[in-house]
Amino acid sequence: MSVKYAVLGLLVQRRGYGYDLVQRFEGQIGPGWQLNAGAIYVALDKLEQEGLVRPIATEDAIAPTRRRTVRGAPRVVYEPTERGLERFDEWMREPSALAPLREELHLKLALSRRRDLPRLLELVAEQERNCLRRLEEHADETPLDELVERSAPWPALAAAMVRDAEAEHLQATVAWLRRIDAAMRAQLGAAAPA
Repeated sequence: MSVKYAVLGLLVQRRGYGYDLVQRFEGQIGPGWQLNAGAIYVALDKLEQEGLVRPIATEDAIAPTRRRTVRGAPRVVYEPTERGLERFDEWMREPSALAPLREELHLKLALSRRRDLPRLLELVAEQERNCLRRLEEHADETPLDELVERSAPWPALAAAMVRDAEAEHLQATVAWLRRIDAAMRAQLGAAAPA
């Protein structure tokens, strides 16, 4: 999945600078993505190299050519180019691939030995606690169905749909963790290790 096109989409919505884009990304996408803020700057660099965004001239009419990293330096504000707007529209029309399921716990389960079961049980319990903690973060948010009933504006609905997807994923993960916890406990109660 491309952070590059998400950054381009944020700039299509309105101009922005690095930190602003990080905040807007987190506000619209939510904590589920777990974005490293540095990825925004990498995406901006790629987008600029491809001619999809450009820096905007400052008050002194100078368009910065590279981002400044010194504290207190002027912000570099970006906007999409015509080519960037076209590319964003193309990206929106492209099909979205189903993301592969790549969880470290899956690898540990697949490669574990029976003697690893006690530690795996601890890992499963820890992951369940983390999922439940993240679900609690969603508890205070207005549910998607309520926003639909209120005919909320599209940006609010779109953000709620993303949060709803994460909440559904977390609930399914908790159910799966509880099933594998029971299966591992049954294995521990079974015959001696082979």
